[in-house]
Amino acid sequence: MPRLLYINEKFGHDATIILESGDACWISVGKKGVLVRSHKHNFWAGLLGGVFGPKLYQERNIYQALSVAQALASTFPPVPQIRCRDMMLRAFCTAAWQCSSPERVKAVLNDPELLAA
Repeated sequence: MPRLLYINEKFGHDATIILESGDACWISVGKKGVLVRSHKHNFWAGLLGGVFGPKLYQERNIYQALSVAQALASTFPPVPQIRCRDMMLRAFCTAAWQCSSPERVKAVLNDPELLAA
């Protein structure tokens, strides 16, 4: 079962979720878009994974990211462990929570059907 490592809404909007595969998924939502990266869950990768980990999803158009977040929110049921006020962060975290590996996160977030919604 995945677990939530942290959610930060005080100094930016980001979260880290440990997936079933043991990899960590870092999700950052900002005024300039959304960035999702993965990294191994250990000390050094935890420090540098958000900077150097492979990109699973990146959207610089905030309106496009909002439309993807709305599609994700309507696709995946809410997860009680994810308690954040930011709707976009909650939608991306919920989608990542449902995935077992970084490859699956990448496939779900880059699904063309989400862009059409």
